[in-house]
Amino acid sequence: MSRRMTLLAASALAAAGSLTGGQAVPEAGDPSPTWARDVAPILMSHCVECHRPSEVAPFSLLAYKDAAKRARFIAKTVTARIMPPWTPDGPRDAFVDERRLSGEEIATIGRWAETGAPAGDLSAAPGPPAERGGRWRLGPPDLVVRMRRPFAIPAGPDDTYQVFPIPFSLAAVPASVLAGARIPGSDALAVAAVEVRPENQRALHHADVFVDTTGEARKREAAEGGNGYASFGTPGFVPAAYLGGRVPGTTPRFLPGGIAVGVMPMSGDIAVQIHYHATGKAESDQTEVGVYLMREPTRRMMDALFLRSFKLDIPAGAPAYAVEDSIEVPADCILMSVFPHMHLLGHEVHAIAQMPDGSVRTLIDISRWSFRWQDHYFYREPFLLTKGTRVRCRWVFDNSAANPSNPYSPPREIVFGPNATDEMCGLLLGVIPMNLGDESLLREARIRKMKETIAELTPEERARFRWDDAFEEAAGLN
Repeated sequence: MSRRMTLLAASALAAAGSLTGGQAVPEAGDPSPTWARDVAPILMSHCVECHRPSEVAPFSLLAYKDAAKRARFIAKTVTARIMPPWTPDGPRDAFVDERRLSGEEIATIGRWAETGAPAGDLSAAPGPPAERGGRWRLGPPDLVVRMRRPFAIPAGPDDTYQVFPIPFSLAAVPASVLAGARIPGSDALAVAAVEVRPENQRALHHADVFVDTTGEARKREAAEGGNGYASFGTPGFVPAAYLGGRVPGTTPRFLPGGIAVGVMPMSGDIAVQIHYHATGKAESDQTEVGVYLMREPTRRMMDALFLRSFKLDIPAGAPAYAVEDSIEVPADCILMSVFPHMHLLGHEVHAIAQMPDGSVRTLIDISRWSFRWQDHYFYREPFLLTKGTRVRCRWVFDNSAANPSNPYSPPREIVFGPNATDEMCGLLLGVIPMNLGDESLLREARIRKMKETIAELTPEERARFRWDDAFEEAAGLN
């Protein structure tokens, strides 16, 4: 790497800041651990973010009585490293908020369960950590929008992809906040973060948040009866902005160093595209979205590159069906995050960066994929991908009867599709172009990549999921 590239990377990393936010790991107790002294500190540090009332986990671990009756189950799941839910094997210690227990912590929980889950001095046990921001994990948003009325989710058998246009107003946002977030010379606002709060966490698999200034989303909603409209793959219009989303396991966060996640117009509709699971019974949901505006000068903007394949045809019984894709980085970029995606047959994900100088860097390794726990994995120390770097990803699917997540028994052929019981594969790279003005190079690379991917499909396949429309919409993005 040239001295100029080294200096540029150092400068960009300084602007991005370190995303590390770790805390000390409690040491294991003596051979007879107790809840109060040894186990509670572990669970309070690693588990109760989800295992508390109103959160996604099915039971609370805040109190001794709740944990004690599940002591053997807890020991079993942590020993198998099923919990805490953290699928990446590597790079080790590369990502923010890694949910790993040490060997000593796992052994402590195991000994506690084996010895009858003794309580110890409950008055000395640590209290639960404060809930972050009450209902909202990032604190009160600047703007909150909610689906205008509950949506009746069909029982199945197919999943549902529905887009909900929601009018928004910034009238209640203080003028000083709007002024601070406004992009100079425009009527657009820099967005610091977005948090999606589903009313029905059981049925909602994922959601993406767009902004529509064309009115097309409202027209499509009216044409389909007035409570959203069906749309898979794309939102059905050319978005003025993409603000983020939610998948199982997502941790909403602010980025450091004046980095915004997106830009939104000051008027229009927020359009939320939601993928609902078919649970086998009628469900209802009324999701809301919180938008946080930048409070400091916006120095840089997150951008993205995508790897994916629509050509999936996984034979019944295949234990290791592999798909590969790659993309060349069109400009010097700082890699901030990676987000891999598969469905129930997913088994492994391996992504590397092959640098122009011949060196190779592992971006993410997952050997035990979980459909229920996905995330945008942010690097503790973002790093430089020089122009010409080739990013390669390999997805491996297990369609055998030995896969406990296989939705079919006996296994059947699985192809690309919208349902959780169909399959997908993708890898999103969250990047920041080193040089202002290179955003157009990333946009051109995205359009070129989408065009190449769609060209692999037959006309019948393109028509089935309207991928020609998807390309036209991608080409129109700003």
